[in-house]
Amino acid sequence: MTSPATTNVSSIGNPSIPAFEGAPVSTARMKISGRSDIEAADDIVISTDDRVRLVGEYRVTGVRHYVDEKTGDLVREQVLKPLSIQLCPWDPSDPTDDGIVRARP
Repeated sequence: MTSPATTNVSSIGNPSIPAFEGAPVSTARMKISGRSDIEAADDIVISTDDRVRLVGEYRVTGVRHYVDEKTGDLVREQVLKPLSIQLCPWDPSDPTDDGIVRARP
């Protein structure tokens, strides 16, 4: 008699995410991969730990599934490639807000 195959994939999934190979998927994540020129940002220099607010248009270039080593849950990773990106201020009414919060003065 053979025993059923064991798996470290949780049986608890997210009902809004489709199952993969019959296994429930617990979460979906997005990964941005690739590069794009940022309109009107040719002379902007950013530094480590600065926060930059961007608005962009992306194309989904791939979807993969993997087991999260920490939880054993199945994860859906959706890969997006940037097509166009623009700096976006947090407060559009503030003329000094360029969409960059400097980590250091």
